[in-house]
Amino acid sequence: MPRPTIEFLRAVSAFRRYAHPERLSDWEQRFAFGLADIEQVFECVATAEPVLSAPGANLTERFEAGRYVPPAASGELVSASAAQIANQVRNRALSPVEIAKLFLARIEAHRHLNAFITVNTALVMEEAEGLAHRLRRGEDPGPLAGVPVGVKDLMSVRGYPLTAGTKAIEAKVQAQDAPVVARLRAAGALIVGTTNLHELAFGINSANPHFGHVQNPRYPGYIPGGSSGGSAAAVAAELAAVGVGSCTGGSIRQPAACCGIVGFKPTYDAVPREGVFPLAWSLDHIGPITRSVEDAAIAFEVMAGLPEHSMLPHTAITAPRIMKPRKFFYDMLDGEVRAAMDGALSRFRAAGSPVGEVDVPGIELAPGIQLITLASEGAQANWDLLARHGDKLGEDVRLRLETGQFYLAVDYIKAQQLRNQVRKSMIACFGDADVMIIPAMPVLPPKSGTMTLELGGKTVHVAPTVTRFTSPINFCGFPALSMPCGKSVSGLPVNLQVVGRPGADATVLRVARWCEQILSL
Repeated sequence: MPRPTIEFLRAVSAFRRYAHPERLSDWEQRFAFGLADIEQVFECVATAEPVLSAPGANLTERFEAGRYVPPAASGELVSASAAQIANQVRNRALSPVEIAKLFLARIEAHRHLNAFITVNTALVMEEAEGLAHRLRRGEDPGPLAGVPVGVKDLMSVRGYPLTAGTKAIEAKVQAQDAPVVARLRAAGALIVGTTNLHELAFGINSANPHFGHVQNPRYPGYIPGGSSGGSAAAVAAELAAVGVGSCTGGSIRQPAACCGIVGFKPTYDAVPREGVFPLAWSLDHIGPITRSVEDAAIAFEVMAGLPEHSMLPHTAITAPRIMKPRKFFYDMLDGEVRAAMDGALSRFRAAGSPVGEVDVPGIELAPGIQLITLASEGAQANWDLLARHGDKLGEDVRLRLETGQFYLAVDYIKAQQLRNQVRKSMIACFGDADVMIIPAMPVLPPKSGTMTLELGGKTVHVAPTVTRFTSPINFCGFPALSMPCGKSVSGLPVNLQVVGRPGADATVLRVARWCEQILSL
């Protein structure tokens, strides 16, 4: 028997005093968009207690602290890693002022990418002079000394307006940094600007109607990913060595996959969220986007307030034990993604890694759990903004926020019960493995403007498809890193994800570094 959807939507919106009869048809279409996934949640028996957010970070592995000593940079400075730049600055072989001038000029020359929303040239030069002064006094600025960093315009950056990628809020110049940004500055980072994003961090392509659509610098005509598309584009285009992103359903790892670079989502709350505009409190994570695993480790250590070099070992890394969760994560893949994943796993086996296989009970419920959780929390986090200034929002984001009002409390609580069940199943399925390895996306990066794709003989919507393998890791709160593992025949990137148990951030980074080394041979 079909559900009386239109009557329900009309009644709920009227009850909430958000009656917009002219939008009922759009709401009905959007609600139907995920109805099959929602039905699975409605019909499933929930036995676990609800967990309203993933447990906070308790990092389980650390290595002896020290200093990163990377090989000397062989190419141009803009292509140098964060580790290489910092090492040269700390050794007084490179001036922060010269770094600032070079990257500011490069950002200006690449404005067409729409990677940045705001660049305060005077402030960047002032901070570079300050770093140079510290060096002259004999100080060590820290592990990110002089490293150019782009910060997603979703968090407070002193001296910059906070827009959250929208014109629906008043963009006020921030008097102080969010804690994560303050840690970056304290470690010597050179903040070169605030990066563009999908409006309110609620979308997968960073096609921002207010500040311009972010362009993919490596693969023109294809989406750069979202919502942290500006940070990913800045790193991929060598406008910054490190980008700071937020991740609610895949917004660090999916842009990394679309741009063919590295994105690390830490364990839930390993990096503080204070001063960051919320989308969904129990799903939001903060992490780095870089061009190498080592740079991701350095940036994460700083962002999480950890000792330098404590997330990667100083000695050679031995072959890890890998688990391949077949069901859901490998059962509906683009042929070229499957080929790249099979090739990568074959190389890992050949290098000495045992690869086990397992099926995760209940994982098919993940899309519905994520949809109900994200829609409900996102609507509440932005309800006042929506009610007062909904007409100033881009249509796609407005519609996503509006539909969040239609999930009832019983639906949300059941989703959290099932979330707990799936999380426990995932943890159990690691067995004796160090990590799980899964694709970052089921498909290659979609072309810009694409709304649907053909996959497995079905027509599927782009947004839930490209976040299909990232969103379960968000609601579980596990650490996961997205990194390149191959390319399609046409040269498009394919990324894999290295996924760890909660708190095993160092394990994920260690294994990802090993994978990076094996794949580079």
